[in-house]
Amino acid sequence: MLQRDYITEMTRRFVEALTRRLRSALLDQDPEAIADLEQAIGELLDLDGATALSLDASSLVTMMELSGIADSLASYVCYALLRVADAYEARGDAALAAVRRDQATAVSGAFLCELGSVPAELRELDEDIAARLGER
Repeated sequence: MLQRDYITEMTRRFVEALTRRLRSALLDQDPEAIADLEQAIGELLDLDGATALSLDASSLVTMMELSGIADSLASYVCYALLRVADAYEARGDAALAAVRRDQATAVSGAFLCELGSVPAELRELDEDIAARLGER
């Protein structure tokens, strides 16, 4: 019960962070918003964002496994990594976008979440951003 409450709270905070900064990261290509998203990903693993996302894809998966909450939050992390990759790509940083995509692919494979799926709580936001970017 306590772990479920903890995971629910972590999910709520993560969704809140994504909701607050995703538009700026993708629509405005705001580097501070991108950094905030990376920080939110890191906080899920009890690390700062720079440390967590400096890990190669397999090390990131290992850190997620060690966190004990990865199975519950992997689809959120995968989604966030892909959207951060989109933001880097829009800013012209193809190398960092590729790293984030590799991390998302590794998370997807390790935790059996569908690469590219959008968590239910973020669908409306994602559809709005995609429409503004002309993705759909």
